[in-house]
Amino acid sequence: MSIFIGISTFWLLLIPRISILIMTNLIRETSFGGIFVPNFKVIINLKAGSGEAAEVWPQLQQALKQVQIRYRSYVSEYAGHAISLATKLADEADDTNESEEQTVLIVVGGDGTVNQVLNGIRRSQHPDTPIAYFPAGSGNDFARSLHLTKDAHTFAAQLTTIDHITPLNIFDVHMTDSANPVYRQQKFLINNFGIGFDAHVVHLTENSQTKNTLNRWHLGNLSYASNILTVLRKQAPFQLTVYDEANQPVHFKHAYLTTMTNIAYFGGGIKILPTADPHQQEIDLIVIDKPNFPRLLKLIRQILTNGHHVNSPGVHLFKGDHLRYEISPAQYGQMDGEDMGKHQFQITAENAQHPFWI
Repeated sequence: MSIFIGISTFWLLLIPRISILIMTNLIRETSFGGIFVPNFKVIINLKAGSGEAAEVWPQLQQALKQVQIRYRSYVSEYAGHAISLATKLADEADDTNESEEQTVLIVVGGDGTVNQVLNGIRRSQHPDTPIAYFPAGSGNDFARSLHLTKDAHTFAAQLTTIDHITPLNIFDVHMTDSANPVYRQQKFLINNFGIGFDAHVVHLTENSQTKNTLNRWHLGNLSYASNILTVLRKQAPFQLTVYDEANQPVHFKHAYLTTMTNIAYFGGGIKILPTADPHQQEIDLIVIDKPNFPRLLKLIRQILTNGHHVNSPGVHLFKGDHLRYEISPAQYGQMDGEDMGKHQFQITAENAQHPFWI
């Protein structure tokens, strides 16, 4: 009898608390069946999108206030700062099973900011800390692939209704340089890793003398567009070897672009590989041989319209849960829109997953 009374008392005390959480839309269920209250922490890159993030942040603050979402905010103050911020904030999470709260990091910025936050989380003591994303960059290809809203009030309202974590595909990428034994990096990506044409464009744009001036006038895309024309003339072919699923080498002597991608888009809305999907646990690689001028025009038209370029001669596709490839001579690389420098890349990539609050 005393045991029954004790159990009854326990539920009488617990039910009101659960009811309050449900009424305030704060209780959530994880993909593993556990229950937690999201503890939102916002990382903002105010420079993202040529300053667009700085303009939308006050709107998002107001929207979060209207739906009574409590949060703490942190500003990324310099290049790479979002990485250390994400590590620190994820490490602050309580990892005991008794805790009802779980940190959710909201990213306000572009694809590069999401990449930094992801990498910061993955090196933390809580590498499965969920990410929510409000796109405020110049390209926003990750948001485009997932049809994420750019409206502050819609985003805030969605945060109160999401009731589960969504696991999405990411790539665990290991990079070395066959000409430089010292170079060795391991990074996670959300969008794509490109070598050749697209990476050359990113490099010129990031190092343009007019970049800061154009960004102040919200004309950063003009710099990107002008550099596309420059690279169309200057990008030389390079040698590429891709190892297939049987670990057999496939050689390309005149590669012009090679992009390992998790999503359909790159370069701010260009649908480079329509079938790529971050909900699928696959790595897609597209290789394009250097075309002559008439074929180049046709490829551009197909990429921008119907996606039929994937069936064109000189376009090669690879797919798997892991990939390995290498290039020669040194070429520019880009990861999620960020310049990776010029290297004689040797790439090994594997599938991984990360929880998102979307």
